[in-house]
Parts: sequence; C-alpha cells; structure tokens
Amino acid sequence: MKKISKRIILLFITLIFLYFVLCNLDFKELLSVIKTFNLKYIPLLIISILSSLSLRGLIFKQLLAKNVKAPILELSHLCITTAAMNIILPARAGDIYRAFYIGSKYNTDKIKIFGTVMFERIFDIMVIFSFLLAGVFIYHRSLIAMKLCFFAGSSMLIGFFTALAAYHYNKKEKLKTDKNPLSGLIDKVIHFINNVFNSFLRGFEAVESPRCILGAIITSFAVWFLECMNFYIVMLGFNCNIHWSVTLFLISFIALACMIPSASIFIGPYQMAVISAFNLYNVNKETALAVSITEQSIVAITTAIAAIIFFVKNNISYKELQKNID
Repeated sequence: MKKISKRIILLFITLIFLYFVLCNLDFKELLSVIKTFNLKYIPLLIISILSSLSLRGLIFKQLLAKNVKAPILELSHLCITTAAMNIILPARAGDIYRAFYIGSKYNTDKIKIFGTVMFERIFDIMVIFSFLLAGVFIYHRSLIAMKLCFFAGSSMLIGFFTALAAYHYNKKEKLKTDKNPLSGLIDKVIHFINNVFNSFLRGFEAVESPRCILGAIITSFAVWFLECMNFYIVMLGFNCNIHWSVTLFLISFIALACMIPSASIFIGPYQMAVISAFNLYNVNKETALAVSITEQSIVAITTAIAAIIFFVKNNISYKELQKNID
C-alpha cells in the first residue's frame, strides 16, 4: 500500500512538471528540430558521457581512502551502472545500491560506505555552485542572481563545515546513557541511532587525508566539466548558436531538479530545468526540449547498456537487484 501511495505521489509531481513543459509547445516544431540533429556527434557524446562517469570511480576511490581496496576500473563501472539506476529508478536507488554492493563484496559497513557516497555529493554541490557562480558572473549579472548565489554558497559552506564538525566531534565523544533500568528501552533506541549516525560519519574519513580531498576536488571539477561538454556536444549537433556559458546554468538547474522526487528518468523536472536554463538565453522551448530529449536519451541508453554488462559480468540477477533495492 505504501509503495502504491508513493508511486501515485511521484506520478502526480511528474504530471505537474509535464504540464508546464508541454504547455504551449509546438509539437511539429519540436519534431522538425529533433530531425536536424547531426548523428556524427553521437560517438563523441558517448565518449564524453562514459569519461565523466568513469572519473566518478576515481573520486569514489579517493574518498574510500584505504578502507576498501577495490580496483578503479571496477569502481568506475559501478558508478556508470548506478548512474543508470539513478536515471531509471526513483529515489536515487543507485546511490543506495553502490553502498550495498561495496559493503557486501568487500565485507565492510554498508552505512559507512553510504556516508562516503553522500560525502561525494558534497563535492558535487560545491563544484555545481562554483559553475553556477561562474555563469552568473559571465552572463547574468543581476542583483537577484547574485543574492541567490550568496545565499546558496553560504548555506553550502555552513552545511559542509557542520558535517566536518560532526565527524570530528563523534571521534572524540562517546554516547552517555542513563543506567536506570527503567530507561533500558530508551537507551537501546539511542544506542541504535548513535551507531547508525557514527557509521555514516565514518564514511567521511577521507577528510583526514588532504591529498585525497584535493584529488577528489580536482576530479570533481573534471567530471562536471565533462557534464558541461555533454550538453555542448548536443548543442553542436543541433547547430545552436548559443554562448557556451549556458552549459553552466544547465548542469546547475538540472542538479537542483534531480533533487525533486519524480517518476523514473526524471521526467518533468529534468526537462523543465533545461527549458529554464535556455530561457535565460532567449531560446525557444522547442529547441530546449529537443536538446533535453536527445541528451537524456543517449545518456540513458549508454549507461543502461553498461549496467547490463556489469550485472551479467557479476552474475547479478534482476530478483537479487530488486531485493537489494527494496
């Protein structure tokens, strides 16, 4: 019953966004724009997609530090696979599966690994904010945009340093519980929550290695530069005469849109984010949607094929995968 209710809510959110995406859309114009895409750019786009996702394996390796001795190639293939799962399945199931896979195969704490995955997302937020700020200064220097960037940046820094402070505090402090037997149940609940929280924060252990952190930051910038390249290649395929800085807004808006709960493949929020970014450059909805559909389709197909290869190679059945996600 809960699953059905959740799916209904996700479908409702998706339909709301689709209404705004499809409102006043010229479908004939959309189809005519899609037909103009130059197919010779597809191989270059696939290389860029796989390169950006493969580099995530390197980031993951750096943040895992010495905790898990997994080869980079395996981590890169895993990151491509979980990217496909994040696209196809709701609630970013790929991030959860990444922690489960590494935890199970290398006999380590799954919650700790999930903490590392979330730590990686902090670097994503930092880089995306940097790109958004660059886009604002290069193209859209309005007072409102500046204030929004300042607010977002301040919130990001507060969140980042709060997470670091929590990690260091948990290393030093131990949970103190009341020895009164009447509070035994409460103590067990508190102990459970504390253990989960401690396991999660142990995933941040890479902060103790400046070399790992610096490597993760540099690689994160490389990853998101390639994400920008994905859109720029698609724009070249459509022969769009638009300033390259639009890609900075595209990845920033899409990253925010992907945080909104929706049905599979981020249908609705993803397209709305692309349309909003192109709208800053006075590009019509049909062209924006054609770019969105083309880029998202090629990413989904490429990562899905890589995911199938990963599951076959590791003898992971669909039932096992579904059980782990549930």
